[in-house]
Amino acid sequence: MSKHITSADLPEDLARFAEAQVTAGRFASVEAVLRAGKEALEHEQRRQERKLAKLREAIAEGDASPDAEPGVFDRIRAKHGLPATR
Repeated sequence: MSKHITSADLPEDLARFAEAQVTAGRFASVEAVLRAGKEALEHEQRRQERKLAKLREAIAEGDASPDAEPGVFDRIRAKHGLPATR
């Protein structure tokens, strides 16, 4: 059984923010504010994952090009935590 979350369970700045959202009528409860924040973070994470997948595809396409010099994408791979392939 999960505990009902209240503003008292949150750091002061987050509690003030959540309470202001409820007071303004944007959300019905502090829990609803937190749920919306969680959903927004999950949405952003999925967006970043799609973006990274496109980057990986573009790098693979560039690597497959006969014009690509060895190591040309190493800096991009390092910046985005991608493994080296050559």
